[in-house]
Amino acid sequence: MRVRKTHRRDRSEIHALVSRARHTSPALWNWEAHLTDGGFVVVEEGGRIEGALLASSDASPSAWVRLAAVGDTLDVGEWLDGSLPLVLTHLRALGRNELTWMDHERWAGPFLRPRGFAPLTDVITLTKTDHSMPVTRDPRIRLRPASPADFGAICAIDRSAFTPTWWRSEASVKRRAKTTSRFTVAECRGRVVGYAERELHFPTAHLNRLAVHPRDQRQGIGALLLKRALVLLWEKGVDAVSLNTQQSNHQSRRLYDRFGFRPTGDSATVWVMRL
Repeated sequence: MRVRKTHRRDRSEIHALVSRARHTSPALWNWEAHLTDGGFVVVEEGGRIEGALLASSDASPSAWVRLAAVGDTLDVGEWLDGSLPLVLTHLRALGRNELTWMDHERWAGPFLRPRGFAPLTDVITLTKTDHSMPVTRDPRIRLRPASPADFGAICAIDRSAFTPTWWRSEASVKRRAKTTSRFTVAECRGRVVGYAERELHFPTAHLNRLAVHPRDQRQGIGALLLKRALVLLWEKGVDAVSLNTQQSNHQSRRLYDRFGFRPTGDSATVWVMRL
């Protein structure tokens, strides 16, 4: 077993691994853009890549596992024992203080705990297929599409509303706005107090994030943002809208239940290792 950092010519072989892997993470991240990063490691056996692990951070003390793939011939524990030391050395050099792993199919959890990870939270998926919505209005709040000038305020809301594990950089928000996502902001007396991020995958769509500054919460702003996001998506002709939330986030779950979102039964465990 040979463990090494990736280089650009690994692209096609990693694609092949992901397509045949016994265990893999969902394709939610553009790993190809990170082939020269120090946090991207592959394991070779028999002359071909049989394991891949990528961890990166986004202007946050926390790094996330963005790609995990293990082929049939490789033991998961041996793959982790070979890959993690290189990845962790890179993250510590960057000053990161935790590595977070979202285990969508719960195949990694039994191997993560013995290696220093602990469960942080469970994330569940909710979906809505009907167009019914409660009445929501507040004349103080102006809802509008986000502009590049709002990205700093969006990141500031993240830092106020979430723990560092969930922070994003302004560069990441800007990149998402240019590619897959659309942002709506809620403005009160000239100040951005909340935002919603949606992503269209016709005929479905996903609400990536809904956040309100803590000092402006419990005033119905989240409901206004949610309703606007749904209306804009229905206008596109989508059949269903999904979102994820922490199972223990009862305030958000009450809001989503009010709008008719229902659990799909899908969930993932978030694991964290303190560095």
